[in-house]
Amino acid sequence: ELKLEHDIGHLQIKISGCINACGHHHVAHIGILGLDRAGVENYQITLGGDATETAEIGKRTGPGFAYDEIVPAVERLVEAYLAIRSGEEETFLETYRRLGMEPFKSALYPEAQKKVA
Repeated sequence: ELKLEHDIGHLQIKISGCINACGHHHVAHIGILGLDRAGVENYQITLGGDATETAEIGKRTGPGFAYDEIVPAVERLVEAYLAIRSGEEETFLETYRRLGMEPFKSALYPEAQKKVA
């Protein structure tokens, strides 16, 4: 079913697997950079990248995610976007630019929010 895809609208997710960044993760709305940390797969997420006339390099969200955590992390980002956007017409990038990193970071790292409370 494509309902969720239609609800999400325009969203660019790009992934690169090495430092050459051939997948252009740095200019994606949600960018993912796969790294090898001492033989362990790790994925860093960037948000807010844009390769159009309003170009911007995405900003790193924080600590990376293990291979089995990256898909749930992206799902949390998308769920947060759908919950906080101002209306169905507002894209992910527009929502990010309006609200900044914090609501997305809270969705990505819910355990950090529990420690603060």
